[in-house]
Amino acid sequence: MGFIQELPDDKYDRKYGDIYLFKRLFGYIAKHDKKKFITILVWMIIQTGANIGIPFFIKFVIEGVQDGNFSFLFYFETVSIIILYGLFWFAQYRALFHTSILTGEMLRRIRKDSFETLLRNDMNFYDENKSGKLVSRVTSDSDTISQMAQITTSFMINILIMVVVIIILFFTDVRLAGITLAVVPILFGLGIGIRLFSRRTSKNWRKTIAILNANVAESISGIEVTKSFNQEKEAFSRFKEINMRNYRAAYTRAWGMSIFFPIIETLFGVGTFLVLYFGGKITFQIGDLTVATLYFFILMLNRFFMPLLEITRFFNQFEAGLAAVERIFSLMDSKPKVVEDPNPTAVPELTGHINFKDMTFYYKESEPLYKKFALAIPSAETVAVVGRTGAGKSTLVSLIARFYDVVDGAIEVDGIDIRKYVMQDYRDQIGIVLQDNILFSGSIEENIRYGKLDATREEIEEAAKSVYAWEFIQSLPKGMDTEVGEKGTKLSAGQKQLVAFARALLSDPRILILDEATAAIDAYTESLIQEALKVLLKNRTAIIIAHRLTTVENADRIVVIDDAEIVEEGSHQQLMDKKGKYWQLYDMYFRHQSLEYVEQAAELV
Repeated sequence: MGFIQELPDDKYDRKYGDIYLFKRLFGYIAKHDKKKFITILVWMIIQTGANIGIPFFIKFVIEGVQDGNFSFLFYFETVSIIILYGLFWFAQYRALFHTSILTGEMLRRIRKDSFETLLRNDMNFYDENKSGKLVSRVTSDSDTISQMAQITTSFMINILIMVVVIIILFFTDVRLAGITLAVVPILFGLGIGIRLFSRRTSKNWRKTIAILNANVAESISGIEVTKSFNQEKEAFSRFKEINMRNYRAAYTRAWGMSIFFPIIETLFGVGTFLVLYFGGKITFQIGDLTVATLYFFILMLNRFFMPLLEITRFFNQFEAGLAAVERIFSLMDSKPKVVEDPNPTAVPELTGHINFKDMTFYYKESEPLYKKFALAIPSAETVAVVGRTGAGKSTLVSLIARFYDVVDGAIEVDGIDIRKYVMQDYRDQIGIVLQDNILFSGSIEENIRYGKLDATREEIEEAAKSVYAWEFIQSLPKGMDTEVGEKGTKLSAGQKQLVAFARALLSDPRILILDEATAAIDAYTESLIQEALKVLLKNRTAIIIAHRLTTVENADRIVVIDDAEIVEEGSHQQLMDKKGKYWQLYDMYFRHQSLEYVEQAAELV
């Protein structure tokens, strides 16, 4: 199948056997909805019994007509046909009704477990996987699983019907049953071919859907950049290419099915013709088969071939579902690299003493970052970390928050390796404010409350006032109830930062991390923030990565990092007197923010 363009698997993808996938998928049913599943099986058995019973009564009625026997039994058999048809349709309705509820519950649980996996995974996982692809697995793939589960129940009843019917056919006439079975090996051979082809093409097709979703999500989130550089044509060209890849995968999948199905239906026709031909000869030439029995055999033959045809028609969707199940379970089985210690240590109220002890860390083993890094930060000290872009500043604070784990050495807080702490309790005592803070859809109050879910309205307002966010919040028509939009798009960059400060303050952390948190704030807002920071940083250990001179100057200590190594440390004045690396950075990044520089510029103007 060289015409199928294979796409690479994601790093966490795995291969599972079909039996394992079935057992695990229906484990969702057995664990929570066993009673409902049994109810479906009962209705399916009733449906099967009614469907198979109808030809028997039709045979009896034909024999009654042939014999001219119009007794009470004849009319009873006639009415029984109507009753069985009614029972068949009612049982089918009940089975489908309960199946829809069951698959809906299964879909809900699968999505819940998938999303829980996303929350459990660490930042390594998100560094390696695009968000659009992950969204595709949780939404699109799980929808396909729901469809497959419904098809599976139909598959089960069809198998049951075929087994019962073939037994009846042999009891009716061994010769005609043998003719019927002559085409079955060919059908099963084609069925296996369909399965292999469909599984491969369906999995490839689902990968292209994930890539397409990732591209759309990325394009929408970066639309401002696209428009600012006038690259709409380039973005559209890239989308067309990915969309065409998805089309080709879907076309290949559909093309294969369009060839298989006509062949299978032709074989069904051949089988029916052979039964009619030889059955007719046996009936009218040999005479040991009645017309009623031949008609009964044809009706039963239809009940054998139709389920088989339905199974082959569903193979495409069925294999697409199995491919989706495999992708979903691959996601669920992905293991985070940052895991809690089997016997974690309870986290007391931290004092915030941080110690990097000969720490080694890298994102890729071939590209080492920190090697035997050592730094001690006493509790309640404010340390500003400065350095050129790419020096490793943000990585340092990510390690403190335990978004990643060190490769060697340790990071200790209050004398205990942070890997030993209960992870959630440890992170509860850490507050982080980033340069590009994400606000969630909802009101300003809801976003501030994210720092402490059980906070009162008064506590939220007090936090907003402390960081000088209250002024702009009151100026809004709905105040605290103002909707911020997706990612806070309805607020300015400075306003988003103030909300983020309020959120961090509300959580009352023992260790505060500010990762270039004042970079997006204008000079007026910054003057307010500097006063708020004095309150925010009081009696807390703080690590600040900043591009603002005032923020750096007010730090108790400045640590200069270059190529993931400490090259200088001390106060602002001490480092300026050295005229070393910090002095160079100051001249490059900070001098234009100094009062002296502003006054000189004003004189020139």
